[in-house]
Amino acid sequence: MLDYDNIYNNFYENEEESYPDFFIEWDNAIRKGKSPGYYEPEELTEIIEIYLAESDHKKAKHAIEHALKLYVTDEDLLYEIFLLLNDYEQWNDLLALCERYKKTADVWGDGHRLTALLHLGMEEDAFHFFATLKDKYAEDEEALNIIYQVMSEALFEMDLFESSIEVINEAIEIMDENIDFYWLQLQSYASLHEKDEVFKIADKIQKTDPLNAESWYRLGVAFQEINDLEKAIDSFEYAHSLDSTSGNNILSLVYAYEKNGNYNKALERIREFLHLYPDNYIVNILASKICSQVENWEEALRYINDAIKLVPAMESLYLYKSSFFLHLEEYKKAKLALEEGIEQTDDPDGDLTEELSRLNEKYPNF
Repeated sequence: MLDYDNIYNNFYENEEESYPDFFIEWDNAIRKGKSPGYYEPEELTEIIEIYLAESDHKKAKHAIEHALKLYVTDEDLLYEIFLLLNDYEQWNDLLALCERYKKTADVWGDGHRLTALLHLGMEEDAFHFFATLKDKYAEDEEALNIIYQVMSEALFEMDLFESSIEVINEAIEIMDENIDFYWLQLQSYASLHEKDEVFKIADKIQKTDPLNAESWYRLGVAFQEINDLEKAIDSFEYAHSLDSTSGNNILSLVYAYEKNGNYNKALERIREFLHLYPDNYIVNILASKICSQVENWEEALRYINDAIKLVPAMESLYLYKSSFFLHLEEYKKAKLALEEGIEQTDDPDGDLTEELSRLNEKYPNF
């Protein structure tokens, strides 16, 4: 089994992090203790997100305070800050901000407060607040719908799957079924590996939203979670027929085909992916590994060479290349691949030099 974690996590990752000029100007001002001055709300949210992504929470807080002072009445900006704190799991800061604005909070502010309470382990407070919100929004079905979804999602994120299902069941009794409720039920039942319930809800989703590629992709992910590869592949393939450009969906097909041993199908989809996204070195590496599993060393070399063209400083690629030549009994070329890697990377860990020494000792006549 191949390890796909890095592939998914780095799908569209750039080789080098680049920051916009306005962030660099802001950061320079902060470092020098100067006032950063005026920035557009969109620039401020990006500044905050960069700091949160870098785990520089002190500077993120400074940027948040500056933004809120500069745009006192901008509810959209406040909403974006709530979202960022939620996305980066800054629960204490999120709760503090929700408390600060609780008198003017709308349903989204209340929802973020509810989420923060649960993630901070304050379950009793969270359920009490949830009861308060049900009363508060009893006459506003749209807001009530949001509150139930937020509560269910937060419980799911805390691995309280049965509680998440109970919340949605209560919501259905009050407001009837809808596709958002179906998805929340599905994710919890999939996590509990309750296959019959997953199939039942999936059938409802298919009938409600039959021509939505994203829905079929998400169904495929749910089927994959309960280890029903056949249904997962069928769902991903149908999603692909509706949208042939989704990289995530194609990679999910690669994973599913590889997992059930259909390496030729996996490679077929990889070729399709690389036709759409030729500069993705990670998928070239993945392709070379799958080729190696079926002992197609020539094609494995082609993919690893393509990866080397994209990231020539990655020393592990030369180890792969050398090993593929070894399988072809091309011992001289295996050594040359390592020498190429040493020249290109300076071999910082010494792995290439160590492997070259081993090959020189084992194959002295090549």
